[in-house]
Amino acid sequence: MQNRFFRLFVSALIVAGASVARAEDPVNTAEFSIALSGLPIARAEFITTLRDKRYEVSATLRTTGLARFITNTRARIKVDGLAGRKSWRPRDFSFHYDYGRRSRSFQTRFLHDQVTSSTITPKPDYSKRKNWVPTRPEDLRNVTDPVTALIVPAASEPCRAMVGVFDGEARMNLRLSPKRTDRFKAAGYDGEVTVCSIRYEPVSGHRRKSKDIDYIKQLANIEIWFAKSAKLDVYAPVYLAVPTKYGVISITATRFEG
Repeated sequence: MQNRFFRLFVSALIVAGASVARAEDPVNTAEFSIALSGLPIARAEFITTLRDKRYEVSATLRTTGLARFITNTRARIKVDGLAGRKSWRPRDFSFHYDYGRRSRSFQTRFLHDQVTSSTITPKPDYSKRKNWVPTRPEDLRNVTDPVTALIVPAASEPCRAMVGVFDGEARMNLRLSPKRTDRFKAAGYDGEVTVCSIRYEPVSGHRRKSKDIDYIKQLANIEIWFAKSAKLDVYAPVYLAVPTKYGVISITATRFEG
């Protein structure tokens, strides 16, 4: 599984963490189980807080079970921005993960749907990356972060035609289309969900002719399920299934406060 694609959807679904909210602030709490071919490999927790037309999301993820003996992975995500009636717009997005003994941090600032600054620590040397597709200035316009990309105000359609995403290194497009409605049950939620098909389109910030990226780009059977949170008046993901060469990665909400 290509790390960037996995990072995108994990960050989108673990819109999570330890945000401090006032009693009157709307808050959505959720927990997710991440599995590979039915075998649990990670868990994530989240709290999303809406305060004075501003939203804040912070997240934690940790590998579990046998996966910890293969690679111990931990991730922290935080994003905040402006919560509008038809769209949420990020201001700051940060993502840090520890993968075994390696660590990487991404810090990106947005203004009016475009990137104003972005840093990666440690700083990568792209001159040593073979067949690298560099990110151009135009790729940093009309974009959002991976978390905000999949939080949809109730006044909008969850299965939007196209969402431009910048994850701190790569620009990609997510193309969604409506598929059906279904039912989903988790602690705190039992109701209807909107099911969308989703396709991944790499734009820049990746290796050209990567077998993993080419494989994911051709997938036409990725599903993402959106449930409505009445507290925040938004749609948020509760289930995602991504077929890979190594089995199906599924991310399932075990708790979702609708």
